[in-house]
Amino acid sequence: MSIIFNNVRIIKDGMFFPSQKVLVENGEITMVGSNIHKNVDKIIDCKQKYLIPGLIDAHSHIGLTESYSYNDDTSEIYSEFTPQLRPLDGIKMRDKALDDARRAGITSTLVCPSSNLPIAGVCSILKTNGNSADVGLIVEQAGILMSFGELPKITSQKNQTANSTRMSIAASIREELMKVQDYSISKQNKKSSRDRNFEFEALLPLIRGEVPMRACAHRAEDIMTAIRIAEEFDLKIVIEYGTEAHLLADILAEKQIPVVLGPSLIPRIRYELNEKTFESAKILMDAGVKVALTCDSPGLAVETLRIAAAMAVQYGLDERRALSAITVYPAEILGIEERVGKIRKGYDGDLALFSGHPLDIRSRMEALCIDGDLYVYSDDIKVENGL
Repeated sequence: MSIIFNNVRIIKDGMFFPSQKVLVENGEITMVGSNIHKNVDKIIDCKQKYLIPGLIDAHSHIGLTESYSYNDDTSEIYSEFTPQLRPLDGIKMRDKALDDARRAGITSTLVCPSSNLPIAGVCSILKTNGNSADVGLIVEQAGILMSFGELPKITSQKNQTANSTRMSIAASIREELMKVQDYSISKQNKKSSRDRNFEFEALLPLIRGEVPMRACAHRAEDIMTAIRIAEEFDLKIVIEYGTEAHLLADILAEKQIPVVLGPSLIPRIRYELNEKTFESAKILMDAGVKVALTCDSPGLAVETLRIAAAMAVQYGLDERRALSAITVYPAEILGIEERVGKIRKGYDGDLALFSGHPLDIRSRMEALCIDGDLYVYSDDIKVENGL
């Protein structure tokens, strides 16, 4: 199907240009400009509304829990190391949270297991449309989630397992990674696959540098522990949450470590959130750190992603970088910047149409396009049949 967004303001380099057109054909953006004349299936008169790339939440657990139920598949309760867990086997795409994400303008997200365990499992990138996670799958193995600080400590103490201190959690992660290194060497020297280890197999892409460690850490000390482990084992690393990352802005910039920051709207319900500030994004970006914002759904409602960007602006961040923190930058951090995050020819047809400026909380999300699938949420949007 072909769709043209007509008479619309589109974003480019942080600025909105009026009276533009965007053509989507077979799920892909094929033309962008003010002078497009082509027969299409659907024409949308956008009335100078604001069109941006579909929003990207770079850290979520969406679909692994189910709204209004106890159907929680985010983590194993009695395990310490579960790198073999894959979100695709637990995501429920008909969960109401996926519809909420679409109505919020979110078209892509990284889905992770819970951050309760030292090594929690695989993270996958997918679109928010479709009745099956396989339909919108972008990258199945996009990193291994590891956790530092209070949550894995609390889980370990509750389950009466060995890792009840930060030192023990870090030591156990190192031990697991050493075992994987030995397993990798042993596997190279053997032709038989009869002794394969399911957990170690899941960690091989991490050890080989093919995917990053996605390190959940709030406090500066926990962030530094994650960085030390990453450097000891020559791992790629992304800091997730990063409540106190702004205290390490220069270090993170020097080491070129990106941060998926948030959820910033959460109150200081634990001591490790005590240094939370809406100024974090500006401090980090000013230092040269690449930052994406997250609402950590269902930690906070998925609709709060755009609000987090608006709050960052209220605390000093410019609008261009705030919008980039929920579009361009998460695409780059997730390694999918050649497909999503921009309105550009050849990119996926993921577009969000707002009644006003996207960072104005009064603006409504009126229409959404994901891979060419059109969702209309406002009676003010008229979709006409083309020729």
